[in-house]
Amino acid sequence: MFYSNSQEKFRFRQWLYQRFLELAIYSSLWTAAGVASLVYFVQETLNLPYDWRAVALIFASALLFYNLDRLLDSYLQPLPDPKAQSYVLNPTFRLFLLVTALAVGLLLYNAPSQVRLVSCAALLPLIYGMPLLPWTTGQNWRWYRLKDIPGSKAWIVAGIVTYALVAVPLAYAETAFNQSAALIATFLLIFTGTNSHLFDVRDLKSDQEKGVQTLPLIVGVRGNRLIWTSLNLSFVLLLGWFWKIGLRIPGLEAVILSVLIINLVFIWFLNPDTPRNVYNICLDGCLFLPVLLILGVG
Repeated sequence: MFYSNSQEKFRFRQWLYQRFLELAIYSSLWTAAGVASLVYFVQETLNLPYDWRAVALIFASALLFYNLDRLLDSYLQPLPDPKAQSYVLNPTFRLFLLVTALAVGLLLYNAPSQVRLVSCAALLPLIYGMPLLPWTTGQNWRWYRLKDIPGSKAWIVAGIVTYALVAVPLAYAETAFNQSAALIATFLLIFTGTNSHLFDVRDLKSDQEKGVQTLPLIVGVRGNRLIWTSLNLSFVLLLGWFWKIGLRIPGLEAVILSVLIINLVFIWFLNPDTPRNVYNICLDGCLFLPVLLILGVG
């Protein structure tokens, strides 16, 4: 009887886990929600008025960006996880993608003109994973994408996310870019850059097979660790310089050390053999960390 109950509990936990993967991970809802949570972090640290429209626009745009890239990859660079690959190729996924695109369009249509203006950069993520340029090497040829530029893949993602997280809330608040925004943007670039380059460690084998020269492939996993350790630690020096010139942002000081420590733990402990869902759940889950820490301090 005890063995039977244990088996039933195990199967139930496995069922719940699989439903979570399908509802939150394969759909990119988990990642998009983590990115969108950083909008509130920006609004709080820059003392901007809270505007749900900025959160909604970033959430829908991130959902569109990640899922469009995943759909394109399913044809050009199939996902190593068969269940995730099957999920993306399901017709309902395309319907979900269409609904997301309509939501982004509706939010932009009703947004102030300055928001639509700064959102023009959204064209870049839409073509980020698309085949753009035919290229021949001997008798072989292939279509090249923006992400195929050596070392650029994760930097493009981090740059797009950072730009959107700062530009969109500032545009909704009708506030100009200033030193405080520059500090926040630098922090977010390091934070999201660490995240995206660690995902390239996860995708090392897949990227190598498809000829996508990511930073971990160019400098090696250890080289990638050293680079991102240096960048995270360098930000502490930059933060010290900002403090020295009298620019202090209440809240940011409270989160930076914790975020830095978490970044360093992931940088040195994640490797290509780490289960994919550790990246999907735990690493992307860290995107919520700045907001959780801000709320805790507040």
